[in-house]
Amino acid sequence: MIFLRNCFIGCALLLNAATHVWATEWQVNQESGRDKNFCVITSAKMHVNDGYQEVSAQIIVDSNTVVVKTDSVLDPGFSDIGMSVGKRDLIMIDKVKQEKQAVFDSNYAKIVQQFKEAREVTVQLRFWPTWPVTGIHTVSFSLMGFLKAYAEAMNCK
Repeated sequence: MIFLRNCFIGCALLLNAATHVWATEWQVNQESGRDKNFCVITSAKMHVNDGYQEVSAQIIVDSNTVVVKTDSVLDPGFSDIGMSVGKRDLIMIDKVKQEKQAVFDSNYAKIVQQFKEAREVTVQLRFWPTWPVTGIHTVSFSLMGFLKAYAEAMNCK
């Protein structure tokens, strides 16, 4: 009986912790200068090795653009930076902005729809265009909570 009670308490704590983690995977924020009818959605920051050090990467979604923002300079020279949602094909970036932002705008509607339907997105990055090539580096983000965050962002005033 004591074992069952302890298991119940432990399981309840684990479920509570898991719910908390999922709830914080995506946050909705109002940013000045942005679309007044849509807030900005940001993912949790994830760590990725850029070939030389650990850096963070984060996905930012506004009303018409999906951006992967990193702490390191991106290398668009090989045309292989992109994202794959679930098991779908790689969607290539449209451009690199301010050296550290992979911008996806031409496939915005497709990406957002896939984010709503999937559990995970994997981003393929390449860093340091002026250094020796370090290859492709991938980082995965949970999409748990994205649907709720997107719905909240749609009603942002």
